[in-house]
Amino acid sequence: MNCQVINRAGQAGVTLIVGLIMVLVMTVLGLSAIRGSGLQEQMAGNMRDRQLAFQASEAALREAEVQLEVPAPPIGSSQGFKESLNQSSTAFWLDYENNWSALAADYSNHIDHVKERPKYLVEEVRFYSSGLDGNPVDLSSMLNKGMEVRYRVTARSTGGSTDANVILQSSYRN
Repeated sequence: MNCQVINRAGQAGVTLIVGLIMVLVMTVLGLSAIRGSGLQEQMAGNMRDRQLAFQASEAALREAEVQLEVPAPPIGSSQGFKESLNQSSTAFWLDYENNWSALAADYSNHIDHVKERPKYLVEEVRFYSSGLDGNPVDLSSMLNKGMEVRYRVTARSTGGSTDANVILQSSYRN
């Protein structure tokens, strides 16, 4: 019988090293999975905050539009109802502390999970109507048509934190 003797002296500890490398690889994979799930959870929370802010702004926008359905809207006589501010710059609408605090009205109802009560601002916008009836437009025809009144409604709200801000605008005509 021919028996071969295997020299195991040269292989001492190789299994241990391979095992440690496998444990290291599994640890790195586990840590990256944990980090990825934490990032996804953070993104879901941010999306929830944004949706809360959007829904609150939408509610404030609708409340302001309902108040415009009366025959004589309270332009100039109550908080949140102003004559045209002639502001279309984004910076004006984003400046919450200076502009919104002084001009806007608070939404009347309480909304759960929203950091701050939504605010809205209604502006009366007057312009000459061209009529758009297919006839040529000139100054005299515009003056004959008269002044039209529309309203620009702007609503602003935050979500569960002050980091999520949503500003919505709509045009309204009686």
